[in-house]
Amino acid sequence: MTDNYDKQALMARELFLKYDWRAMAEKFGLETEGEYLYLRLLNRRYRISGESGVIEGCTEAGEEPCSTVQRYQECRDYDIIMALYDVLCYSKERPLLAGEWCALYNLQITMSSPNADLFTRKYAESFSGKTGQLQAACKKIGGREIGITAGADVCWEFDVFPFFPVQFRFWDGDEEFPAQIKLLWDKNSLRFLHFETLYYVMGILLEVLGEELNR
Repeated sequence: MTDNYDKQALMARELFLKYDWRAMAEKFGLETEGEYLYLRLLNRRYRISGESGVIEGCTEAGEEPCSTVQRYQECRDYDIIMALYDVLCYSKERPLLAGEWCALYNLQITMSSPNADLFTRKYAESFSGKTGQLQAACKKIGGREIGITAGADVCWEFDVFPFFPVQFRFWDGDEEFPAQIKLLWDKNSLRFLHFETLYYVMGILLEVLGEELNR
Protein backbone atom coordinates (compact mmCIF):
# COMPACT_ATOMS: atom_id res chain seq x y z
CA MET A 1 0.00 0.00 0.00
CA THR A 2 1.10 3.58 -0.60
CA ASP A 3 1.61 5.93 2.35
CA ASN A 4 -1.82 7.49 1.77
CA TYR A 5 -3.51 4.09 1.86
CA ASP A 6 -1.56 3.20 4.98
CA LYS A 7 -2.84 6.34 6.68
CA GLN A 8 -6.44 5.63 5.73
CA ALA A 9 -6.17 2.03 6.93
CA LEU A 10 -4.68 3.23 10.21
CA MET A 11 -7.53 5.72 10.66
CA ALA A 12 -10.04 2.92 10.07
CA ARG A 13 -8.25 0.77 12.64
CA GLU A 14 -8.33 3.58 15.18
CA LEU A 15 -12.06 3.99 14.58
CA PHE A 16 -12.60 0.26 15.08
CA LEU A 17 -10.83 0.44 18.46
CA LYS A 18 -13.30 3.06 19.68
CA TYR A 19 -16.08 0.47 19.50
CA ASP A 20 -16.87 -2.53 21.70
CA TRP A 21 -15.69 -5.38 19.47
CA ARG A 22 -17.60 -7.94 21.51
CA ALA A 23 -20.81 -6.00 20.83
CA MET A 24 -19.90 -6.11 17.13
CA ALA A 25 -19.55 -9.87 17.32
CA GLU A 26 -22.89 -10.21 19.11
CA LYS A 27 -24.60 -7.91 16.59
CA PHE A 28 -23.64 -10.10 13.64
CA GLY A 29 -23.49 -13.47 15.42
CA LEU A 30 -19.73 -13.81 14.92
CA GLU A 31 -17.32 -16.17 16.64
CA THR A 32 -14.85 -14.86 19.22
CA GLU A 33 -11.92 -16.50 20.97
CA GLY A 34 -9.60 -14.76 23.40
CA GLU A 35 -8.90 -11.27 22.09
CA TYR A 36 -10.05 -12.10 18.56
CA LEU A 37 -13.21 -11.61 16.54
CA TYR A 38 -13.53 -13.98 13.55
CA LEU A 39 -15.23 -13.15 10.26
CA ARG A 40 -15.34 -14.78 6.83
CA LEU A 41 -14.97 -12.80 3.64
CA LEU A 42 -15.86 -15.06 0.70
CA ASN A 43 -13.73 -18.20 1.04
CA ARG A 44 -11.21 -16.74 3.47
CA ARG A 45 -11.30 -16.54 7.25
CA TYR A 46 -10.06 -13.40 9.03
CA ARG A 47 -9.58 -12.41 12.62
CA ILE A 48 -9.32 -8.97 14.19
CA SER A 49 -7.62 -8.30 17.48
CA GLY A 50 -9.90 -6.43 19.84
CA GLU A 51 -6.79 -5.07 21.59
CA SER A 52 -4.74 -3.82 18.63
CA GLY A 53 -7.28 -3.76 15.80
CA VAL A 54 -4.85 -5.61 13.52
CA ILE A 55 -6.51 -7.76 10.85
CA GLU A 56 -4.99 -11.16 10.06
CA GLY A 57 -6.01 -13.57 7.34
CA CYS A 58 -5.90 -17.33 7.46
CA THR A 59 -3.24 -18.57 5.06
CA GLU A 60 -5.49 -21.41 3.86
CA ALA A 61 -8.82 -20.85 2.11
CA GLY A 62 -11.82 -23.07 2.72
CA GLU A 63 -14.43 -23.87 5.32
CA GLU A 64 -12.26 -25.41 8.03
CA PRO A 65 -11.51 -23.19 11.05
CA CYS A 66 -8.06 -21.67 11.23
CA SER A 67 -7.06 -22.40 14.79
CA THR A 68 -3.31 -21.88 15.11
CA VAL A 69 -1.33 -18.66 15.19
CA GLN A 70 1.10 -20.04 12.61
CA ARG A 71 -1.67 -20.17 10.00
CA TYR A 72 -2.47 -16.46 10.25
CA GLN A 73 -0.61 -13.48 8.86
CA GLU A 74 -1.32 -9.76 8.87
CA CYS A 75 -3.56 -8.64 6.03
CA ARG A 76 -2.09 -5.89 3.85
CA ASP A 77 -4.81 -5.75 1.20
CA TYR A 78 -6.33 -2.26 1.41
CA ASP A 79 -9.73 -3.22 -0.05
CA ILE A 80 -10.13 -6.13 2.37
CA ILE A 81 -9.02 -4.05 5.36
CA MET A 82 -11.46 -1.25 4.61
CA ALA A 83 -14.35 -3.62 3.84
CA LEU A 84 -13.91 -5.51 7.13
CA TYR A 85 -13.63 -2.40 9.28
CA ASP A 86 -16.56 -0.73 7.52
CA VAL A 87 -19.01 -3.60 7.79
CA LEU A 88 -18.27 -3.97 11.50
CA CYS A 89 -18.33 -0.27 12.42
CA TYR A 90 -20.92 1.25 10.08
CA SER A 91 -24.26 0.16 11.52
CA LYS A 92 -25.43 0.75 15.07
CA GLU A 93 -27.90 -2.12 15.03
CA ARG A 94 -27.80 -5.24 12.88
CA PRO A 95 -29.27 -4.27 9.49
CA LEU A 96 -31.84 -6.42 7.74
CA LEU A 97 -31.75 -7.48 4.10
CA ALA A 98 -34.65 -6.37 1.93
CA GLY A 99 -34.55 -9.47 -0.27
CA GLU A 100 -34.84 -7.24 -3.33
CA TRP A 101 -31.98 -7.04 -5.83
CA CYS A 102 -30.92 -3.93 -7.71
CA ALA A 103 -28.03 -2.54 -9.71
CA LEU A 104 -25.38 -0.39 -8.07
CA TYR A 105 -26.60 2.79 -9.79
CA ASN A 106 -29.96 2.38 -8.04
CA LEU A 107 -28.16 2.68 -4.71
CA GLN A 108 -25.96 5.66 -5.49
CA ILE A 109 -26.54 8.84 -3.55
CA THR A 110 -24.59 11.21 -5.81
CA MET A 111 -24.31 11.57 -9.56
CA SER A 112 -20.50 11.61 -9.42
CA SER A 113 -20.10 7.92 -8.55
CA PRO A 114 -17.81 5.83 -10.79
CA ASN A 115 -19.41 3.82 -13.58
CA ALA A 116 -19.62 0.20 -12.40
CA ASP A 117 -19.55 -1.06 -16.01
CA LEU A 118 -16.19 0.61 -16.57
CA PHE A 119 -14.96 -0.96 -13.33
CA THR A 120 -15.94 -4.49 -14.37
CA ARG A 121 -14.92 -4.29 -18.04
CA LYS A 122 -11.36 -5.58 -17.65
CA TYR A 123 -12.61 -8.56 -15.65
CA ALA A 124 -15.31 -9.33 -18.23
CA GLU A 125 -12.67 -9.34 -20.97
CA SER A 126 -10.43 -11.70 -19.01
CA PHE A 127 -13.35 -14.08 -18.30
CA SER A 128 -14.51 -14.13 -21.93
CA GLY A 129 -14.48 -17.58 -23.54
CA LYS A 130 -14.04 -19.28 -20.16
CA THR A 131 -17.59 -19.88 -18.94
CA GLY A 132 -16.84 -23.45 -17.89
CA GLN A 133 -13.81 -22.42 -15.85
CA LEU A 134 -15.74 -19.48 -14.41
CA GLN A 135 -18.57 -21.77 -13.27
CA ALA A 136 -16.01 -23.98 -11.52
CA ALA A 137 -14.33 -20.94 -9.92
CA CYS A 138 -17.69 -19.69 -8.60
CA LYS A 139 -18.35 -23.06 -7.00
CA LYS A 140 -14.83 -23.30 -5.59
CA ILE A 141 -15.08 -20.02 -3.67
CA GLY A 142 -18.40 -20.99 -2.10
CA GLY A 143 -20.99 -19.53 -4.45
CA ARG A 144 -24.52 -20.82 -4.98
CA GLU A 145 -25.65 -21.25 -8.58
CA ILE A 146 -29.03 -19.69 -9.26
CA GLY A 147 -31.42 -19.91 -12.19
CA ILE A 148 -30.17 -18.30 -15.38
CA THR A 149 -31.46 -14.73 -15.34
CA ALA A 150 -31.87 -12.41 -18.33
CA GLY A 151 -29.94 -14.83 -20.52
CA ALA A 152 -26.76 -14.71 -18.43
CA ASP A 153 -24.25 -17.50 -19.16
CA VAL A 154 -23.06 -17.62 -15.54
CA CYS A 155 -25.27 -16.63 -12.60
CA TRP A 156 -24.19 -17.18 -8.98
CA GLU A 157 -24.83 -15.73 -5.55
CA PHE A 158 -22.07 -15.22 -2.97
CA ASP A 159 -22.04 -14.49 0.73
CA VAL A 160 -19.34 -11.83 0.72
CA PHE A 161 -19.85 -11.81 4.47
CA PRO A 162 -21.99 -14.49 6.17
CA PHE A 163 -24.83 -11.96 6.44
CA PHE A 164 -24.28 -9.97 3.21
CA PRO A 165 -24.92 -11.59 -0.21
CA VAL A 166 -24.14 -10.33 -3.72
CA GLN A 167 -25.32 -11.68 -7.08
CA PHE A 168 -22.86 -12.12 -9.96
CA ARG A 169 -24.03 -12.39 -13.57
CA PHE A 170 -21.81 -12.86 -16.63
CA TRP A 171 -22.65 -12.75 -20.33
CA ASP A 172 -19.93 -14.12 -22.59
CA GLY A 173 -18.85 -12.08 -25.58
CA ASP A 174 -19.35 -12.84 -29.26
CA GLU A 175 -18.72 -11.18 -32.62
CA GLU A 176 -21.34 -8.51 -31.95
CA PHE A 177 -21.22 -7.84 -28.21
CA PRO A 178 -18.37 -7.78 -25.69
CA ALA A 179 -18.45 -9.87 -22.51
CA GLN A 180 -20.33 -8.20 -19.68
CA ILE A 181 -20.53 -8.50 -15.89
CA LYS A 182 -23.34 -7.27 -13.68
CA LEU A 183 -23.34 -7.36 -9.90
CA LEU A 184 -26.66 -7.03 -8.09
CA TRP A 185 -26.98 -5.77 -4.54
CA ASP A 186 -29.64 -6.08 -1.88
CA LYS A 187 -31.76 -2.93 -1.76
CA ASN A 188 -30.62 -2.37 1.85
CA SER A 189 -26.89 -2.68 1.10
CA LEU A 190 -26.19 0.88 2.21
CA ARG A 191 -27.37 -0.04 5.69
CA PHE A 192 -24.41 -2.44 5.89
CA LEU A 193 -21.65 -0.51 4.10
CA HIS A 194 -20.79 2.93 2.79
CA PHE A 195 -21.40 3.30 -0.94
CA GLU A 196 -17.66 3.62 -1.65
CA THR A 197 -17.01 0.35 0.16
CA LEU A 198 -19.27 -1.50 -2.28
CA TYR A 199 -16.60 -0.86 -4.90
CA TYR A 200 -14.01 -2.45 -2.62
CA VAL A 201 -16.31 -5.48 -2.23
CA MET A 202 -16.80 -5.62 -5.99
CA GLY A 203 -13.05 -5.59 -6.57
CA ILE A 204 -12.42 -8.27 -3.95
CA LEU A 205 -14.99 -10.63 -5.46
CA LEU A 206 -13.77 -10.18 -9.04
CA GLU A 207 -10.10 -10.52 -8.04
CA VAL A 208 -10.79 -13.73 -6.09
CA LEU A 209 -12.77 -15.13 -9.04
CA GLY A 210 -9.96 -14.23 -11.45
CA GLU A 211 -7.30 -15.82 -9.25
CA GLU A 212 -9.32 -19.03 -8.87
CA LEU A 213 -10.13 -19.16 -12.59
CA ASN A 214 -6.46 -18.88 -13.53
CA ARG A 215 -5.12 -21.45 -11.07
